[in-house]
Amino acid sequence: MRVRDDQTRDSIALPAAARIAAFGLTAIRLVAVLVALLGLWGAPVLEAGEDRAYDLDHVVQETGTRLQWDPYREIGTLWNGRTSVSFRPGSSVVLEDYRTEHRIAGIERHNGSLRFSAEAVESFKSIFAMPERSEDGPTVGAIFVDPGHGGKDPGTIGRHEIDGELFEIHEKDIVLDIAHQLVGLLKQRYGDREIVMSRGDDTYLTLEERTEAANSVPIRDGEVILFVSVHANASLNSRASGFEVWYLSPEVPRDGLVTQASAGVNDPQLLSLLNTIRDEELTIESILLAQSVLEGLDSRVGAFTGNRGIKKESWYVVREAKMPSILVEVGFVTNKEEALLLADGEYLNKLAHGIYNGVNNFIEDFERRE
Repeated sequence: MRVRDDQTRDSIALPAAARIAAFGLTAIRLVAVLVALLGLWGAPVLEAGEDRAYDLDHVVQETGTRLQWDPYREIGTLWNGRTSVSFRPGSSVVLEDYRTEHRIAGIERHNGSLRFSAEAVESFKSIFAMPERSEDGPTVGAIFVDPGHGGKDPGTIGRHEIDGELFEIHEKDIVLDIAHQLVGLLKQRYGDREIVMSRGDDTYLTLEERTEAANSVPIRDGEVILFVSVHANASLNSRASGFEVWYLSPEVPRDGLVTQASAGVNDPQLLSLLNTIRDEELTIESILLAQSVLEGLDSRVGAFTGNRGIKKESWYVVREAKMPSILVEVGFVTNKEEALLLADGEYLNKLAHGIYNGVNNFIEDFERRE
C-alpha cells in the first residue's frame, strides 16, 4: 500500500448483526436510505380518472416485504425471505433475484413519491407468493487470494532501529506469508472449490494481471468468486497502527458486469439497468465480506492492535474485480511495535486465521438456505 497520512476516509464499523440481513437493508446506508424514504411514502392512494395508483406503504403491506432504496442510483429492491425484486421508477423492467426479468408497467415518481399501478401491485404479489426455489441462492465456487506487490515492487518498507541495529521489513514478504497460510486453511475447508493465488512466490505482477487472473477463474452458473487482496499499511504518522478492511465505494460504478452476450439482450437501456443492479449487489456482498473479515481479525489479533473498521475507496484491484472484493490491511510497518509483530511468524498465523474465519463465516451466511 502506498504511504499516506493517518486521516481515515469514510471509516464505518458495522455491528455483527449486519451479516444476518445479508441480502436486506445494510446498515452502511441506513441514514441515506431513511432520508430518501421520507420522500418515497406519500398519500395512500392517488386517484387519476379510472386508474388507481398505490403508494409504497400499500405495496410493502400487500407483499409482506421490506424496501432497500439506493438514492444514488434510484433503484429500489423489495425483499421477502430470500426473494427480491429490483425496480427503477420509469422503467418497465424489473429483476427477480437479480436474474429473472419481468415486464411490469406503472412504477413512477409522483411529486417525489413512488406510485405503483394496480397491475404492478398484483405482479409483485404474484412473484412473492411463488414458493422459494431449492436452488434459491448462489454459491461460492472459487476464492482468489491476492498477496500484494512482489518482485521488484517491495510495497511499503518499515525501517526501525532495534537495540542499535537496523531492522527492516517489507510488505511483499509479510503478505505472501499470510496468503500462503490463508490458502492452506481454505483448501482444507473447501477442497472441492477453486482456491487460487495471484502469486505464490516473490514475483512481480501488475494490477491488471491480478484482476485479469481473478476475472478469468472458471465458475459455473449460480457460482461467484470471492476476491481477497492482502496488504500491509504505512503512514507518515509513526504511531498509526491497527488493521482495516476496504471495499469499493458505491459512488464508483463497475463497468461491464453484464454484457449483451451474458444477458442475452440487445436493449442498451436494459443492459445499463442490469449492470447497475449487479453493481449494487456486489457492493452489498463486498461490505458484508469486509465486515465478516474485520470481525475475524478482531477476534484473533484485537488484543494486540487496534480495529480501524471498514472503509471505502476505489483501489484498482477491488474496482476491476467483477466479484465481491475486499482489500485487507493487516497492520502498519511504519509503527515499530507493529512491525515487530508483523515479523513474528506466530502473529502472521493469527492474521491468516482471522481472515480465514471471516471468509468462512461469510460463505456460511451467503449460502444459507432459509
